[in-house]
Amino acid sequence: MRKNNIYLFLFILLTIFSVDYIINNSIDDSDIDKDIVVENEIVSEDIITDLAIKNIIVYPNRSDQKSIYIDIEIQNINGDETVQVSLSNANNLIGSDQISLKSNQKVYFQSFLLRDNIDFKSKFDVKVSSLKLEDNIANNRYSFNVSLESDNPKIAIISGNLNFNSMAIISHVANDFDHFIPDFETGIHDFKDFWFKRYDLVIFDNFPNHIISDKWLELFVRKIYSQNTALILSIGNNQNFDSLIKLSPLFGVKIDSKEDIANISKRTFFEKNQFKSVLINNANFYEDFFNEKNDYFDKSLKWALENKKLRYNFFLGSEHHKINDKVFIYGFSNRIDLEKKIFTAKISIDDRYLYDKKLYFNPISDYYFSQFNIDDFGNYKIEIIDENDFILETISVNIVEELSKL
Repeated sequence: MRKNNIYLFLFILLTIFSVDYIINNSIDDSDIDKDIVVENEIVSEDIITDLAIKNIIVYPNRSDQKSIYIDIEIQNINGDETVQVSLSNANNLIGSDQISLKSNQKVYFQSFLLRDNIDFKSKFDVKVSSLKLEDNIANNRYSFNVSLESDNPKIAIISGNLNFNSMAIISHVANDFDHFIPDFETGIHDFKDFWFKRYDLVIFDNFPNHIISDKWLELFVRKIYSQNTALILSIGNNQNFDSLIKLSPLFGVKIDSKEDIANISKRTFFEKNQFKSVLINNANFYEDFFNEKNDYFDKSLKWALENKKLRYNFFLGSEHHKINDKVFIYGFSNRIDLEKKIFTAKISIDDRYLYDKKLYFNPISDYYFSQFNIDDFGNYKIEIIDENDFILETISVNIVEELSKL
């Protein structure tokens, strides 16, 4: 089903096509792709005919939470005919329309509104029919997954030593969770993936089982505060006491000695501003769970996850880039935000800072966007930062020399 509002097409076309003129350090479209490098030879654009899918933008329909918009940006070089744009999901055609190309117009947008009979776990495929004189048709197709925020909460369980409480915790948590356990030989956790993912809830299960450094604690606190992550800690038999002392302020309690733990109730709720935490002080709470005598862990989960605050996610318009391409970045909130935010993309290559890019707001589609140019090979890192200098998202783009020639 297509959007019927022609003004939406015009607005998207105007905002994104003219982004080069409003974003600092951009390059004028008149200078882009004027000459194309093919195996180290300069070929004039005037003798090339090509269509390419440049970006796919997927964002929620605010008026209907069960539907989504998919906007497709298409680059046209010397095309002057009518082409067909089709969208499939799980090998089923779910949208189709025609675009009449003009040789003097480089950028086109096709939008679809999707609601019924969609399998969001399967790939989406976009195809644009080829031009009569087009040689490269590989870029007329693009496959992608929809990465909209899931209704299910994102949960991380960090276990120190696996125990019977671990079984009870996992039994309460939905199937979609990340479980971090120590290496069996070294006893050390690998938190590499943890730092780069956003969670609604982190559960400490018999953790920390070793001393945590002040640096680790500082990074952890910044992460959960900036991402509005709730925290549950279950006191176990093998936890490091000095680490519990360091963590105790996160639960609104003060622990100076092991005798203090005995004076803490079985469940302590703590809430400050947007932050929520629960301290469970029962080393054998699994016994109550399996005997169905107590539901305080289940109630702790519901309390920690209820009324989650506003948060943002950011994405790339395309996964495939090469030299002289533009990387399109966009993001949106999990619900309507009436206040305009200030977001900045901090661009680095091979850990060397390049520059900042401001993100602009599309008031009709309700997402923020920006783009930057790829001028060299290397590992690009894009850090999305809010007005409080918190990193909301880190996105990587790896430009390999061999792939850039394809």
